[in-house]
Amino acid sequence: MKGTFSTLNPKAKIFEELKIQQPNWWILFRDDKELYIDIRKDNYINVYHFGGSIAKIKYRGGFVAETHQKYLGDDIPRGKTLKGKDKFEYDSIDLLRLDGRLIADIKNRIKSEYLRNVGNEKPAEKWIQGKMINENLNYIDSEFQYNRDIEINNLRIDLIELSNGVLSFIELKGVFDSRLRNDKKRNTKTPEIIEQMAKYQLFINKYATDIKEYYKNLTEIKQNLRLTESLNTEFILNKTPKLIIADTYEKMTKQREERISDIRKLLDHNKIVYEMIKWK
Repeated sequence: MKGTFSTLNPKAKIFEELKIQQPNWWILFRDDKELYIDIRKDNYINVYHFGGSIAKIKYRGGFVAETHQKYLGDDIPRGKTLKGKDKFEYDSIDLLRLDGRLIADIKNRIKSEYLRNVGNEKPAEKWIQGKMINENLNYIDSEFQYNRDIEINNLRIDLIELSNGVLSFIELKGVFDSRLRNDKKRNTKTPEIIEQMAKYQLFINKYATDIKEYYKNLTEIKQNLRLTESLNTEFILNKTPKLIIADTYEKMTKQREERISDIRKLLDHNKIVYEMIKWK
């Protein structure tokens, strides 16, 4: 069944053919230091530039790929959504004609259309996420999704780390994120981060066996495709999710100090495992 752990197959045609053929476009993607490549449950591949999907690659009698129409320079809406918003779609990429110039163009459009803020003290979370992935080989997966459990509901986890034989699920937030604390004016309910981390904890414990088998397969695929260095496929699953908060403040004020203090108190009170990193 699509979207479940069991659909990932290290022997799927897409992975076998990539390993054998090593097409030029694949080498371009794989060797670009500003890109990272994730393997997905239903045996397809996402190539990312700071969270923006440069290409979604499948195998349908041959390799096929698509990306958002805006990333190919088409800004014209293709109708309206049910809510009346402009509708945009995904277009095919001719992989045989893919070159460094087209990749660079797509990267630039991702920055302008998707990331927007990258140079100030409130950068897009996906920009931070992408920088972390590109600078740390221990992050073996990102944007993990699981939508097949009614009790847990839709779930998407930012980062998966395999370090020193331990596999950990990590949620990433910027310090500005309103979901990190109570606010008498804007957020009088339980902050979303508490419910979010509890959901991740439930998921990890409920599917521990499936998770370990899934990431054993995923690491095998990444090694076969030379997407990572040699990894030990035998690991321990950390059953407690971790929160990383990127402190992007360039100048500290009393109000900001109070905010950080409130966040820490909330997380400590709810026994959330977290790390606050200073981001430059």
